[in-house]
Amino acid sequence: MRSTVWRSLRPQHMGVPASVGVRRGRVPTVARWSDWACYWNNPLRRNAWHGGSVENLNSECMRRLMIAASTSNARSTPAAAAFSPAKINLSLEVLGRREDGYHDICSVVLGLDLNDTLRLESLDHPAIDLTCDHPTLPTDDRNLIVRAARAAAELTDHPAGVRIDLKKRIPLGAGLGGGSGNAASTLAALNTLWRLDRTDAELAECGARLGSDVPLFFSLPSAVITGRGERVRRVRLRWSGWVLLVFAGCEVSTEDVYASWSRDDSHDMNHDVAGDLAEAATADAIAELCANDLEAAVFRVAPRVRELHEAVTAKSPRAARITGAGQTVFVPFDDPEEGEFLRSTLHAHDIGTDSSLVHTMTGPLITQ
Repeated sequence: MRSTVWRSLRPQHMGVPASVGVRRGRVPTVARWSDWACYWNNPLRRNAWHGGSVENLNSECMRRLMIAASTSNARSTPAAAAFSPAKINLSLEVLGRREDGYHDICSVVLGLDLNDTLRLESLDHPAIDLTCDHPTLPTDDRNLIVRAARAAAELTDHPAGVRIDLKKRIPLGAGLGGGSGNAASTLAALNTLWRLDRTDAELAECGARLGSDVPLFFSLPSAVITGRGERVRRVRLRWSGWVLLVFAGCEVSTEDVYASWSRDDSHDMNHDVAGDLAEAATADAIAELCANDLEAAVFRVAPRVRELHEAVTAKSPRAARITGAGQTVFVPFDDPEEGEFLRSTLHAHDIGTDSSLVHTMTGPLITQ
């Protein structure tokens, strides 16, 4: 089993130039491409990004440097870079099936410092060219990035094109919102790159037409989502800490999971789960409140996830849960050493195909 300790980087550890800083409440700050190259090529950043362990790092730089658009003096092509975060569902209540085929839900979501990265360059002709380092991920209209770019192009007064390179770190079909986050980050980056001047609310509305989970990424680090997921309300959680993600190694179809769901799968969530989670101050309190109405359906669709959940629960100091309709089992921690101990224990017993210990997001990625 491969394992990763993900820690976001403080600016002083990465050699990020001052011109790439982002003032609180304003995203993004324009910088020279050479400045971004200094950040991008820093060996400490690469070490953490590709699975190394870098000490004394936190989420400040990741959240502040989600997007940096730039125009270099040495090159005339406008370009941008964006971080695309993962999320987990701390609670997920399925309220029922709707006439349009979707399901009404209520869920508390929390952003994580586990990120895909996108690099974007404007083209002088109306084309969308996506490349990706993941061999099985489609790069045509089946990919939400392409559809998000087309949606952004429709907001311009002139034909626009873009070349996008995606570095994939969030597993597919994991319930971590990787594809939806990619779409949100694409909209946000092109809003800057093409000078669309759209608000987060307008971008979220555009994203809702692409997928139910896209709007929530404009309200992280934590939010409550309702409806089919497109109605989003920011919520502040007292707790921040570490989350161990353990992967079953099988891509799970959201459509199949919802098709398998029945009302008998629902938990009793009559209390104010969102309010209780917002007030919870420890990992133990968070774990006690976590619940997922899709869990039983995921177990039926993907028995490997059930086996993984049982194995992790047997070794974990607190309750393990799955997130969304995916393959990922997660456990929250206050102390990263405790999380690392469980990760090492699971690795020693060959439990799961991969794991990552990541920090929760501690501030907004996208602000107006």
